[in-house]
Amino acid sequence: MNIRLLAILAGLSTIGIYALQFVGARFSLTDVGETARMTSTDLTIVRIIASGLFFLPIVRQRHVRAFVRLGWKRIIVLTFLAGAPYPFLINIGLDFTPAAHAAAILPSSVVLFSSIIGMLAFKAPVSLQSRISLILIGGGMGLFVCYDLLFDPWALPGDLILFAVGAGFAYFSLTVRDVQIDPLAVTAGVVWCSWPLMVPMFLAMPSNLLVASSAEILSQAIIQGVLSGAIALFLTTFAARHLGSQTASLFLVGIPIATALLGAVALGEYPIPLEMVALSFMAIGIGLPATRFLWLHYKSARR
Repeated sequence: MNIRLLAILAGLSTIGIYALQFVGARFSLTDVGETARMTSTDLTIVRIIASGLFFLPIVRQRHVRAFVRLGWKRIIVLTFLAGAPYPFLINIGLDFTPAAHAAAILPSSVVLFSSIIGMLAFKAPVSLQSRISLILIGGGMGLFVCYDLLFDPWALPGDLILFAVGAGFAYFSLTVRDVQIDPLAVTAGVVWCSWPLMVPMFLAMPSNLLVASSAEILSQAIIQGVLSGAIALFLTTFAARHLGSQTASLFLVGIPIATALLGAVALGEYPIPLEMVALSFMAIGIGLPATRFLWLHYKSARR
């Protein structure tokens, strides 16, 4: 099979995985279903342990050495930004807000803050497409806030939490790119460094892990840990390597759409017109920065 076709299939698969992650977490954090009774703490513990175990047989010594060479100060920062606190805050946000909100706000805020950090820290030029993208993402977030204030005030804290988490992950992504470390090394490293946090988290935070059904724990271990926490990383890296990071970023556009559809079917969360407009703004805003790169690449290829 053509390698580019495989890369496209890998990118499409990540859309389904992340949609399943958001909807699956939302399912276990709400009253949908008799077995849906896990907490944000439980989902975080299951994700970190499952993904860490998945990485054990595939991570090599060179990955460990590369991660250790980052130094303990940088390791602590990266672990805070992408280790256990990252899924924990996402799950807290999902406890308040619909899955489609999370799927739109999280990636779009990463795009937004990556551009802002790039402008402020690296004096990176901002193209017209990027400026329009920032306006669309900001407008989409504003519409979500309007929806929260008018129809569901309970969702506002969740939306704001997810927006802040995206800012942290944007800084994480730029830091990883700056140090040029293997994605597998840094992902496995921050997961394993999060393991010691599981015991105090379990003891200090609300948890229903001991009373949750084994079927729910196993399904969330697969969805949150193996699929989202591990396999999605490989698929994203594979797609970016063979299609280019800019082209691969276009797959992010499908995450809010797929999550909204899956959330409607599985959770009964049907977006109203205001939410649909906000989702559209953010989806276009996520994908627009890549269009300039693709257009320039297309023009150069025709010369």
